[in-house]
Amino acid sequence: MYSQSQSSGNAPEGEGLFASYQPKAGIFDEYTQQTGEGRALWKTFASRINALGEKGLISAWRRGEEILRENGISFDLMSSSSESLRRWNLDPIPLVLSQQEWAHLSKSAIQRATLLDHILKDCYGPQKLIKSGILPHSFLYSQLEYHRSMSHRPLSDPPLLSFYAVDIARGPNGNWIVLADRAEAPNGTGFALENRIVLSNVFPETSKRMNLIRLASFFQDFSANLRSLAPPSIDDPKIVMLSPGAGDKTYFEDAFLTRYLGITLAVGSELTVRNDRLYLKTVRGLQMVHVLIRRIQSNDADPLDTPTSNYHGVPGLMQVIHSGNVTIVNPPGTGLVEAPALLPYLPEISKFFLGENLHIPSIETAYHEPMQDLVQRLRSESLVVKSAYSRKLFQPIITRQLNPSQLEKLKQNIQADPARYVIQREMPFSTAPSWTGNRIEPRPVAIRLFLFAENGTYHVMPGGLVRAASQAEALPGLSLHENTSSKDLWICSTADKPNKLITNIPSRVSVLRKSGTLSSHAADNMLWIGRYSERSEYATRVLLEIVLTAVAEQDNLELPAIPPLIKTLGKLNYIEKSRAEAYTALIDHKQLLEDLTEAFFETNRVRPPSFDSVPQNLTRLLNLAAHSRDRLSNETWRIIQNLDGLVRTVPPRVLSSFRSPLQQAILLHSAFNGTCRENITRSESWRFLNIGRRIERSSWLVTIVEQMMADHSVLTPPLLDAMLSISDCTMTYRFRYQGAPQPLPALDLILFDPQNPRSLAYQLADLDQSFCELPPPKDTLVLRPAHRTIRKALNYLQTEVLQANDAQNEALILSQLKDFISQLRKDLPAVHEQLSWEFFTHAAFTAS
Repeated sequence: MYSQSQSSGNAPEGEGLFASYQPKAGIFDEYTQQTGEGRALWKTFASRINALGEKGLISAWRRGEEILRENGISFDLMSSSSESLRRWNLDPIPLVLSQQEWAHLSKSAIQRATLLDHILKDCYGPQKLIKSGILPHSFLYSQLEYHRSMSHRPLSDPPLLSFYAVDIARGPNGNWIVLADRAEAPNGTGFALENRIVLSNVFPETSKRMNLIRLASFFQDFSANLRSLAPPSIDDPKIVMLSPGAGDKTYFEDAFLTRYLGITLAVGSELTVRNDRLYLKTVRGLQMVHVLIRRIQSNDADPLDTPTSNYHGVPGLMQVIHSGNVTIVNPPGTGLVEAPALLPYLPEISKFFLGENLHIPSIETAYHEPMQDLVQRLRSESLVVKSAYSRKLFQPIITRQLNPSQLEKLKQNIQADPARYVIQREMPFSTAPSWTGNRIEPRPVAIRLFLFAENGTYHVMPGGLVRAASQAEALPGLSLHENTSSKDLWICSTADKPNKLITNIPSRVSVLRKSGTLSSHAADNMLWIGRYSERSEYATRVLLEIVLTAVAEQDNLELPAIPPLIKTLGKLNYIEKSRAEAYTALIDHKQLLEDLTEAFFETNRVRPPSFDSVPQNLTRLLNLAAHSRDRLSNETWRIIQNLDGLVRTVPPRVLSSFRSPLQQAILLHSAFNGTCRENITRSESWRFLNIGRRIERSSWLVTIVEQMMADHSVLTPPLLDAMLSISDCTMTYRFRYQGAPQPLPALDLILFDPQNPRSLAYQLADLDQSFCELPPPKDTLVLRPAHRTIRKALNYLQTEVLQANDAQNEALILSQLKDFISQLRKDLPAVHEQLSWEFFTHAAFTAS
């Protein structure tokens, strides 16, 4: 293997947590020198940790874990709602490197990126490497990531490899080795930035004292570089990140980066191709995209070019690329250079293109003919067998973990199809201090560095994403999909003030008051977030009113207010309709508890797909919020998570215990409404969220009132009390009127009062205002159908007065009101449908 320089197994001198640090003999350790003492660069940080002690570090790190929770940092946003999200596992102990060593790594990473870009241009251009015999034909044409449609590009074109990442680690002798190249759609930059934000908050003074180089300038320069990729004639280019969506494990990073960089996040369905140009579907029509950051796999980019089983891509995208009407980072096919089979040829290719040796060699890799000798030694040496292709067709196989029969089968597979495999010698990685929860121990580490192309060279991020193994004997997973921990990479400058921000962006910018483009898909999501949040809240309010009434009046034989509320839930599929219709004023508390439990809590009972429940509402809300992480605050995300967790707790066994979780849910909904009202800029995104809330609140309100009026010819005080309580108007009514509630004053407060934020008039007035602020209908000055529906109903509420001189007149007013409520309940679903046709599908709505 490689020559080894044995490092001492003695613990370094000193006191505190680092005093017991025991590196493994024969392995290079980032903290400990061969003498057993800590390296000088680590002294400041080690002294800080030693001063904290175990309890102090645990206490300090609680702040870091709190930030992780507050920011909602998780690796899989779309894990099953019955499971906890996979929280990002961050180690509070960073990996520390000197600026001198960093200069060597930066230079080497730039050299490698430049070389891989040359290879891409050659493979998709003149193919000199194949013609000269440096690369075999079998390598290129057997690679699944080789896109023939990208061939014959002139070498003078801008870099194909616009964004690049490289995984490196130290061998036993302390020399750096390249483990893998990431050129397809490199991820990890967002997580690296979040790691830095967290640790900078936990150790602010330490990072300043160690002259830590900031990451901000890298991202600001990257943002400016993206804008420079657009045509010079475009003053405000449209930059879009094409993401696989919330179903992908790294979607949090996509949402975080787009929000941080101030660009648009989109999935394939939000983009369309027209006349060889790429457009983003927005609520104001189609907007041309100038720069596209590809975060999906090449083979998913265009289903017309490469058939695929998913919907991540955009039909016709390859034609747009060939026409030169969009700049793409990185173009489909760049993943070709990720192939492990390329590694053995890189030294010769480097001399061919660059005239120099690789500054950092690749991990020792055998492919094709040279591999046959190693095949015979699978049993005697510790080797790693990997897929030769860029796309992993199987997980790496560590030969020392196989039994004799498995080894023999592997040997036969390799001999039958050697071009499918590469063999690498297993290399022990260097170790670094890692926090295990109660002590600091050495753990193997690997680093991912990030670069973007700029002005003929590459710009390296002064930091990176460090992966650390979960066990001392394990190797850290290089993929973010591996269940390992992460670390921040601290590059310590020799300058007195390394944190002075130097970027290539303008020192002054003009004042802008715009919130960016709202895609049709994002607007649809926001509207449904409004609807599902309000639907969950209103259902909870109805359930709470039922429980409060049943518990407070449990000695009464008849409870007339409960059956119409149960029937309302039945009409909306929260309770089985036949069971709901069977309810009378004589309440069976056992049956009531069973029905309310299924409506509010997650249960094991299988219900028909048409049935609804609060857990289903919150699951949909959580999924939509995951798709909208770039538009919702961290507080809003946490509230939704807490709501979802509440309905998945153990249900109460008695009706009186039902009140507490329902009241907790109301408090969380109030917090959600507060963040939406106070923390979201009044942009189009907020407007669609608000429209969704107002439509849903209006629908529930008219449904409840209609059911109350249908079940009872006379609205008695108990019925009116229930409606006032659900609408949160009880105190207002008591302040205005004395005595038991009466029908017309109560209905005026619930339906007609424009000053009551929960009245129907208030909802419709807010909808009317929101519709006025939407982009106007095309080619007409006539109000859109949905707006006419709202305006007509609002006009009735603003012009009618609930005032009666006698019982007969009151009955006539209530009859007319009943007809109005019934018609509005039928009209409201069409309001949402008409909005969908106009803003989300870009098709004209035709009334049936």
